[in-house]
Amino acid sequence: MRKTEKFWGILILILGLLSLPVFAEKAIDKSGDKSSEKSIDGSEKSSDKADSSGKILFVDTSEQGKTYLATINPDGTGKVRLTPAYNNIVFPRWAEKTGWIGFTNKLPDMRSEVFLLNRSGNKIIKFREGVSLEGFSPDGKFLLYSTCDQNPTLYAYSIKSKISTKLSTDQKITSADWSPKSDWIVASALMEDGTSDLFLISTLAQGIVRLTTTPKINESFPVFARDGKHIAYICDRNGRSEIEFLNIDTKEFQRPILVGLYPSISPDDKHVVFEAGTDIVVSQTNGLEQKAICKGRTPFWIK
Repeated sequence: MRKTEKFWGILILILGLLSLPVFAEKAIDKSGDKSSEKSIDGSEKSSDKADSSGKILFVDTSEQGKTYLATINPDGTGKVRLTPAYNNIVFPRWAEKTGWIGFTNKLPDMRSEVFLLNRSGNKIIKFREGVSLEGFSPDGKFLLYSTCDQNPTLYAYSIKSKISTKLSTDQKITSADWSPKSDWIVASALMEDGTSDLFLISTLAQGIVRLTTTPKINESFPVFARDGKHIAYICDRNGRSEIEFLNIDTKEFQRPILVGLYPSISPDDKHVVFEAGTDIVVSQTNGLEQKAICKGRTPFWIK
């Protein structure tokens, strides 16, 4: 009887030892979990990779002297060119509801022209000269543009009625973006001291709200997160161009270490893409896991 008990005891001990590596491996995987990281809204952030959310629309500059409109996956794979070469494409934008894409092209004499590319990608239409494309309304019915003159002014153009409505007043608009909730347009404007500040322009006749008053500091090229409460923008608060995030309700800002220009936030609000030198870089919004994915500029994250 004692021999039998001893046999089963030894067998159980052996089986227990054999199972240890399995449990140890699971413990390592769990310890690598980044679920405690925070996103821009302060919520718990999952460790999903950036390639799980949408594509990036950008200007492909991989060929010297030529620019192409292209898309690429956030992990750097699957680059597809959408247009022939243009002189100097900048700031592509996408209308989520209609699938149309727009971009501004700078001519050799620095005149600007805006083009629209249809959903199927087989038709390019020239919209207007002397303006820069800023974006589209969330419903796809309006196009947002600013004039390229000594007093740059923001307009909303009705695609149906073909009528433009002036949105800005005395501000010299340098860039703008329409909120996913449709209620506000965030814009940067040139001030009398030569720096840029941020403004909210109501689409519901609630006027214009100044977000920042920062002498000797530039805040520019703001874009909305999908939650409609946060914006990303460029700031030179510390002597170099970095990406900051601002809660438009509380006016609290976050400054992760993201050195670069022209941010755009992923559809899930967990990642940001921006231009850094000659590269397109993808990062978590907290500044972790930065990765250069290709050569290019002025990226825009789409679904």
